[in-house]
Amino acid sequence: MEISNKVPPIQSTPHVKQPSAAEQKQAVAKAAKGDQVELSAKARELQAARETIRQMDDVDHEKVARIKAQIEAGTYKVDADKIAGKMIEESLAGETE
Repeated sequence: MEISNKVPPIQSTPHVKQPSAAEQKQAVAKAAKGDQVELSAKARELQAARETIRQMDDVDHEKVARIKAQIEAGTYKVDADKIAGKMIEESLAGETE
């Protein structure tokens, strides 16, 4: 087998024409115009609801204060059946994901 030291010729790429200033200006104007989106009334309603929820507290401060007062008074009762039911419900819901 013969090994040659010849390098293959470099292929030139065709010249790419640069757009003129007028063409560039026209392209920018066209891009600035862009597409438009119009939301339905239902979509605007959902967007407003999401914003309202986003601004809400993650904690129900009244409920926390009520339970805290019950604990301090010694009147807070834990419903073990309710807790067990919720644990099972959440466990089963996790299996479907």
